[in-house]
Order: sequence, then C-alpha cells, then structure tokens
Amino acid sequence: MKQTTAALAILLSLASTTAMAVQDNSYQHEAGLNYNGNSEEFGDGIWNANYRYYFKSVDQTKGPYALNGFLAQESNLGANYSNYDALDADIFGIDGTYVFDSKWFVSANYSRIDVGSHDANTYGAEVGYYFNNASSVSAFFNDGDNNIEESYGLKLRSFIALKSTSGVDLSANWTHVDSDDAFNVKADWYINKAWSVGLGYSDNGDDDNFSVSTAYWWRLSDSFSANFGLAKVLDSDVDGVDIGLGLTGRF
Repeated sequence: MKQTTAALAILLSLASTTAMAVQDNSYQHEAGLNYNGNSEEFGDGIWNANYRYYFKSVDQTKGPYALNGFLAQESNLGANYSNYDALDADIFGIDGTYVFDSKWFVSANYSRIDVGSHDANTYGAEVGYYFNNASSVSAFFNDGDNNIEESYGLKLRSFIALKSTSGVDLSANWTHVDSDDAFNVKADWYINKAWSVGLGYSDNGDDDNFSVSTAYWWRLSDSFSANFGLAKVLDSDVDGVDIGLGLTGRF
C-alpha cells in the first residue's frame, strides 16, 4: 500500500507540470505507465507498463489523441506488463499486427500469467479488414493451457468525424466462451481531441449493465501526455467509481 501511494504521488506530480504550447509531432514509439483502481479500494488497483513500435510514423493531427494508433492503420509490435498485488498476479504479454497494402490485417498475441503459485500461457490470433480510413471489422480466436478456455468472436469499430466536435468512436464485440455468449457495445463522443464522454452496455448471458465514462488526454509537452479516466457501472450492486491515471510518451 505504501509503495502504491508513493508511486501514485510521483505519477501525479509529473502530471501536474504546467503544460506549454505543444506540437503534434508524428511518432513511431509509444510507452505508457498506467494505474487503474476502484474508489472503494483504490490502493488495490492494477499497474500496467506498455510499449508499442509502429513500422511507419503515426500522425497525431489525425483524430483524437487516444485514437491515433487505431486511425494510423499501420503495422506494429507491442509489449506490456501488469501487476495486481491484491491477487499476487503478474502478467507479461507481447503482440504484433501486420497491415497489408490491401488493408487486410493479421494479429497475434501471447501472454504469461502468474497468480500466486499458479501459472498459465495464453495465445491468440485475429484477422481483419479496414473497410475505410476510420473503420475495421475482425474475427479473433484465443486459447491457452492450465484450464484456460478457448474463446472466439467478432469485433467492429468505427470513428465518425463530426464538424462541430471531433467525432464519435463506436465499437461492438461478440465473444463466445464454452457455451456462453457475451456482447459489448460502446460509444465515446470526443468533444475535442483530448476530452471524451462515453456510454457502454455489456451482456454476458447472466448479467447485463450500462456504464458511463469520461476521459481526458492532457498534453504536457511535445513528447509527454497525462491521461485521466473515470467510469461508473450503473448498477446498485456495483460500488465505487473506476479511476484511471497514466503517463504516455511518444517519440
């Protein structure tokens, strides 16, 4: 708990640096450090460190900052590490996506999960198509060892640019696991390139929920940004508000 508090203090102090006029330079490297927790037990949250390399430069002037990677439609490689002390859990993952000139793409991922004295390996693949400069559709498959159940499904995502505001990011997912089906739909309205408000709906066959969220991308310098997010499940049985804090570097 003390380590979490100290690390969050450092993260917040860096984010509180007065932002200067910044340039939206293109980038190929993106690295981030994020913390996500619930307001009921904020100290028992999840740390995540991640890195992604794009084979070609990504244009930050194209759409909202949070969507630059998706809108770039470029091949990339990524790695991430997550730690959840409450469950003594560590997760390390790698992934990659190759985008063909025809705008078809293929992706693969691998994760190593350690929870206490138990461990598991997961892997997955995805095939999809960018059917315009801001939309994609894909099919995916995931499996693993040590009682990890296989899953497969479909994804659809589209960003619709608007004249008076930045635009709306729409997404829908269907996942089949064992004999169960789960559906998720979400709409994030970007008031400008940095600020969004969203509404989501999920149904896993046993329970369904609506959620509301907001997020802000604060540009601190040409290379660094602070990220903030809040989300609330609209269910009397779900306590607290999910809070996300992060720093992102783009070079």
